Amino acid sequence: MQVGGVMELNNWAVTILFVGLVTAVISDFSSSRVPNKLTFSMVLVATVLHAWFGQWEGLMFASTGLVAGLLCFLPFHLFGAMGAGDVKLLAAVGTVVGPGTVVIAALMTILAGGVIALVYITVRGGLPAMLRRYSSMFVLLTAKQPQYIPPAPGEAAGLRFPYALAIACGTALAII
Repeated sequence: MQVGGVMELNNWAVTILFVGLVTAVISDFSSSRVPNKLTFSMVLVATVLHAWFGQWEGLMFASTGLVAGLLCFLPFHLFGAMGAGDVKLLAAVGTVVGPGTVVIAALMTILAGGVIALVYITVRGGLPAMLRRYSSMFVLLTAKQPQYIPPAPGEAAGLRFPYALAIACGTALAII
C-alpha cells in the first residue's frame, strides 16, 4: 500500500515478488519462457491479499497496478519487441506493487534491459558489428536519409535474451 505517496511493502508482498521474480528469471534462462501459472498465481495471490488486508482500497490498488503494468509493456509486445510472458510478468508485478511503483519499475526495467543487452552483446562478441551499424545509421541521418539497418542474421544484437532478469532488476530498483 502507499503511505504518504511512498510505497510500503508488507512481508507477504516482498515474498511474492522475490519468489515470483526469481522463479521467472530461472524459467526464462532455462526455457526462454515465463509460465502463465507463475504470473497468474502472482496476480491471484496478490489480489486476494490486497483485498483481504485493504478491502476495496486494496482490491483497487491491485487491479489498477495490474492494468498499469499490462499497459506499460503491451505496446512492445504488439510490435514484436517483447514476449507475452514478459508483459504478463510486469502486470503481475503491478498487482503486487500498485500502479505508481509499476510505472517506475517499467522505466527502470527498460534502463536495466539496455545495460543487460549491452553486456550480452559484448560478451557474445557483437559490439563491433553493432557499432558499425549504428555509425552507418548516423551517417544516413546526417545526410537526411534516416534509415534503420537491422542486425544481420545471427548477429548478437538481433538475438533475444531472457528479459525477466531486466524486469527483476527494474522492480528492485523501483522499490529501492
